[in-house]
Amino acid sequence: MSAGRILIVDDDPQIRRVLKVTLSGQGFEVDDAKNGDAALEKLRGARFDLVLLDINMPGMNGLEVCRAVRSGSEIGIIMLTVRDDETDIIKALDAGADDYVTKPFNPRELLARMRAVL
Repeated sequence: MSAGRILIVDDDPQIRRVLKVTLSGQGFEVDDAKNGDAALEKLRGARFDLVLLDINMPGMNGLEVCRAVRSGSEIGIIMLTVRDDETDIIKALDAGADDYVTKPFNPRELLARMRAVL
């Protein structure tokens, strides 16, 4: 049985690949998107339990995606980003994120935070 369906949204293919391997190994079903528009399309077409969302992406940034998702869903959202300024964290939480993890991250900590949101 799946531990949950996760959507990884990040423009960095290496981050997506590492997260897919790590999370799949923990029993999660994982899909990914390389930008905000692709993420919203996938969220319209399938059910996910949690979104791991980068802020810095071309086109629609992570904060805009977070607001769009929150306008119609209570899905779990964890921001996963290099931005570590307090202002960025507050903006993300105000946009509707459930948690905020900075890169580089400890995979065990990320998994614990995912479990808490799920």
